[in-house]
Amino acid sequence: MRIYLLLIVFFLGLNAQAQESATLTKGAVPLLSVFEPDSLHRFQSGIYTIAKAMPSPAIYDPAIKQQANALREKLKNTPYPPVSSGNKRAGIAPQVVSGFVGAHVPGTPNDNNMAINNDSLVVSVWNTYIRVYNTNGVLKKNWGLEFFPSDPKATKPGSGVSALNRAYDPKVVFDPVSNRFIIVFLEGSESSDTRIIVSFSKTSNPLDGWNVYQLNGKPFGGTQWTDYPMIAINNEDLFITVNILKDNTDWRDGFQQSIIWQLPKARGYAADTLQYNLWSNLRHNGKPIWSICPVQDAYQPGEEGLYFLSVRPGDASNDTVFLHRISHNHSHANPQYSYKILKADKQYGLPPAAPQKPAGFRLQTNDARVLGSFYVNNKIQYVQTCNNTINGRSSVFHGVIQFPASANPTITSNIISYDSMDIAYPTIVHAGNNVFGRQSLITFSHSGETVLPGTSVVYFDNNGEYSNVVTTRKGDGYINSFIADSVERWGDYTSIQRRYNNPNEFWLVGSYGKSNNTVGTWISKVVMNDPTVGIQTNTANSKQADAYPNPVADVMTVPFETELAAEVSLVITDAAGRLVYQLTEFQEAGKQKAIINVSEFQTGIYFYTVSVEGKIKSNGSFSKQ
Repeated sequence: MRIYLLLIVFFLGLNAQAQESATLTKGAVPLLSVFEPDSLHRFQSGIYTIAKAMPSPAIYDPAIKQQANALREKLKNTPYPPVSSGNKRAGIAPQVVSGFVGAHVPGTPNDNNMAINNDSLVVSVWNTYIRVYNTNGVLKKNWGLEFFPSDPKATKPGSGVSALNRAYDPKVVFDPVSNRFIIVFLEGSESSDTRIIVSFSKTSNPLDGWNVYQLNGKPFGGTQWTDYPMIAINNEDLFITVNILKDNTDWRDGFQQSIIWQLPKARGYAADTLQYNLWSNLRHNGKPIWSICPVQDAYQPGEEGLYFLSVRPGDASNDTVFLHRISHNHSHANPQYSYKILKADKQYGLPPAAPQKPAGFRLQTNDARVLGSFYVNNKIQYVQTCNNTINGRSSVFHGVIQFPASANPTITSNIISYDSMDIAYPTIVHAGNNVFGRQSLITFSHSGETVLPGTSVVYFDNNGEYSNVVTTRKGDGYINSFIADSVERWGDYTSIQRRYNNPNEFWLVGSYGKSNNTVGTWISKVVMNDPTVGIQTNTANSKQADAYPNPVADVMTVPFETELAAEVSLVITDAAGRLVYQLTEFQEAGKQKAIINVSEFQTGIYFYTVSVEGKIKSNGSFSKQ
């Protein structure tokens, strides 16, 4: 095992300069097992001891949380103006098309996540198990997380390895370049057993099996364990950020550091030994930086390396943002870590608990850590739960970092807040087109004195305006099933993803209160039809152009039809949003077909759009072999 010390130089303000060091450790882990869902019928029945769930140490001081709660009670009737300038709202809002119940277990905190592939399969993960659906909500298969690190030739879960007895905090991502899924979750909440389970689907179908690996949850030894993973991918690597905590202590004494695992995806897909870079000792002024969020590139694959964000999540009020950067992929001989300190133009702070209906029942909102982000067109957008000092409510902080690679990036921000409800646990996804635009969709959990807990979404347009809030799943009851008191666990995150082969289609997952006062999971499909984006829902007289053959090696054909003689344009962009081909010709009315030589294109996924007189006629995607 080799260890490298990297020197970091950054500027604080205009003149102050400080130095910090980060540690890079290189290593590898072998394939742990191959899990095949069809092998589940071979497992014997039995009783397995389940470890007691240990509560994660809160990052916030209870006194600061109490101050936020008191401020909310004092200001709860104070009106809050719309976040957009001039009280103007975006004229276009998301349209909820469909939805269905996702993975859930009554009495388990709603830490849920989902991803969808190009073949209409949805993977829904919960604190204890996984469900695979089609886009109509038909369940294809489900299994417990504890079955992942198992020997399929044996008869009991965990045979040949230390059995899982507390699996939690699952995250899933779909990789459109490799057409595979990746699932990451944790095992154990104390130093006696702490592991990060990383699973790569063998094919695009999550039912075809998974290559399973485990990373050490206490890579530095001692009485430490790993908590709260976040994940993102670029063109080559998977990045996992986690927090390292100490046994039986609160966060002020027990938090050790946040670290970053960097792993090459191809080796996981191929079931090879999984190499890694482990970045640790990420500090500012000698103090470890807490809870680092990886920034997902809006169109995968992204450029080499990755950005990361972190804030001061336990403070009553702060404007500090840490912008981290790993410069290169794992395959590079000398990757570098660096960070900059930025100042947001608005304050964020620890949110209050969210009230429920009936009175006296509330939901936990955790801290103000960054929960979702993406990078596109030299901008990073990110979201976090925060307080609103005008109306006192739990709200969403939405920041935009301009030119993050420059010497002095700037942040503009808004606080999304409502007088009728408190909102928390936001996630964000890019909703613009491949070439330009800053449009995004932001989803979050909502609750209030008159609004039962559910999930909502808003649209942020290219003019910087927000749409009216759209409810994707309203609550049927309040939530009171996990903690026997009035401040109930709500869940620690939601998720939202663009459908890569249908870019105006988005899928999200969140929680809602069920009629029996337990928590449920709801998966929703929403679409956007913003003409300024150039990605629209097909109308009745607009037929989808199906390119063939698909996948294609040399020459591709795109059929279409024009009602009148007109100028026709065909544009092809790659998965990163770059223009790779454009053809414009005047055509007579009738059935047409464009024949394009793509033999010089790089292997990957591409998107094409056929426009007639500047209006989109049809669009689709194809895979270049």
